[in-house]
Amino acid sequence: MAREIELKLSIEPQQAVVLLALPLLAEPESGGCRPLHNQYFDTPDRLLAQHQVALRIREQGGRYIQTLKTRGSSQGGLHQRNEWEWDLVTPALDYALLATADWPQALQAPEVQQRIVPAFRTDFERTTWLLRPPSISGKPVLIELVLDQGEVTATPAGGTRLSTALCELELELKQGSAADLYRVALELATAVPVLLSDISKAERGYRLLGAVEPLPESAPSPDSLTGRDAFLCLAQGALTRASRGLDAWRSSGDCIADRQGRDWQAAEMAALACRELQALLQCFAALLPETVGVELGAPLFELSQGLERALGWRRLQRRLAVASQRDWETQQAPGAAMNLDALLRDPAPGRVLLAYGALLHSM
Repeated sequence: MAREIELKLSIEPQQAVVLLALPLLAEPESGGCRPLHNQYFDTPDRLLAQHQVALRIREQGGRYIQTLKTRGSSQGGLHQRNEWEWDLVTPALDYALLATADWPQALQAPEVQQRIVPAFRTDFERTTWLLRPPSISGKPVLIELVLDQGEVTATPAGGTRLSTALCELELELKQGSAADLYRVALELATAVPVLLSDISKAERGYRLLGAVEPLPESAPSPDSLTGRDAFLCLAQGALTRASRGLDAWRSSGDCIADRQGRDWQAAEMAALACRELQALLQCFAALLPETVGVELGAPLFELSQGLERALGWRRLQRRLAVASQRDWETQQAPGAAMNLDALLRDPAPGRVLLAYGALLHSM
């Protein structure tokens, strides 16, 4: 078993050209570019997804690799999860290997395993660099930077083939501290409009199948948490909702043959979460460094205002008679979507959320 510590960022496919031109990537060791083809598996009723398990077979350079991943944990955008990998002779699942990992007991019954079938695919080109940035501590730092570009495809039962663009950055810590990861990510976020991403490739596939449940709300208990713990819990929840909402909005624009259209609910979730992040800075100001108000407060206000301008028509729509709501949406939604897309093409939103994650990790 390996324990990954990584930051994952999403970018628009057209921004990959800008990324590749950055001086940060001009000198580091390059691991080259290679195609990766992945088949994900689940039961028709999504039992693996319900147990937060991702199971896939990857074809890579003539090798077949069976991988099992658990969701693990995420704080401030920093992901930690368990992962098991095994080489296969053929692209067929080997259930005996799963028994050696942390495979949920509920999924070990033979009748359950017999129901596991292909669910969706991810096919992409992976470009890799090894970064050795300087560290404040003076200790060696090694970060693997990966750019994945391709698509996720799925065909719901009896439905039309669906696909969505895939363009992600992953910064995995090989040596050094999590602070080093954030520092490199913030350098990238200054030049390229990135978003913290809490949505795995597997979840993007499940979204195409319409099999993703809403993010559960969580709240700390004021009777058992200190002020610091309350801030961390509330802020982490809001940061996750903001990042997931903006990522889901942007992804909805990339989805081909999507009958649902743009994900306005995701954008509204992000807008509310950004206002909560602002309020938390104000309510817990005594616990935070004096510079936080300037570094995070003003950029968060600008982001919230931009989201408000793009989403105000939605609140007005609810005040209209039902018969008028569709006409109102036809008039207002296209321009609002263009404004929201333009907002996310600026590096500022992604950078402030990434900086907020770095603050949470530092506490």
